[in-house]
Amino acid sequence: MALKEYIEKAKEYFNLGEEEEMSTPSRPQPQVVQSQVKSQSTLQAVQKPTSQESDFNYERKASRQTENLNHNNKRASSQQRQTSTASSIIPTIAIKEPAAYDNIMESARIVRNGESVLVNFKNMGDQQARRSIDFLTGVVFTLDGDIQNVGGQIFLLTPNGMTVDAEKEMSILSGRNFEGMDNFQ
Repeated sequence: MALKEYIEKAKEYFNLGEEEEMSTPSRPQPQVVQSQVKSQSTLQAVQKPTSQESDFNYERKASRQTENLNHNNKRASSQQRQTSTASSIIPTIAIKEPAAYDNIMESARIVRNGESVLVNFKNMGDQQARRSIDFLTGVVFTLDGDIQNVGGQIFLLTPNGMTVDAEKEMSILSGRNFEGMDNFQ
């Protein structure tokens, strides 16, 4: 008997008793006024999210914001690492003295790999040197780098992101070769 009372209390608790009464085969006549009221109430129910749905949406927004913050923090830390590693890297300058136009490709590859190249055309004829300078100018232009005439037949090729500020040194070296560099300090 206790089991029967327990089941009855459970039905009352979950309102199962009312559903049994509503499941009778009697059909109410539809009225136009009632359908309008029902549609308005269903619209209101659809438009207003329940507290559980709003909590879920709030949690989703919060998790998205947290993910965005984490992503931005990771991006900022990677940029800081890049700048710290960039400042710790000592730039190198390759020195090349090509004797023929065929040797210019090596200088172009070095600039493409992100290093600077100092090219001395003293071992090359004027026509080949001009042709080589034109080619290297095109290479540097494509890479958004820079080419500078350091003096006479010597050119400095720098890739994108590397700047050379050597006006003072250039004024000292104007008209001289690099063999006397040890005297200037």
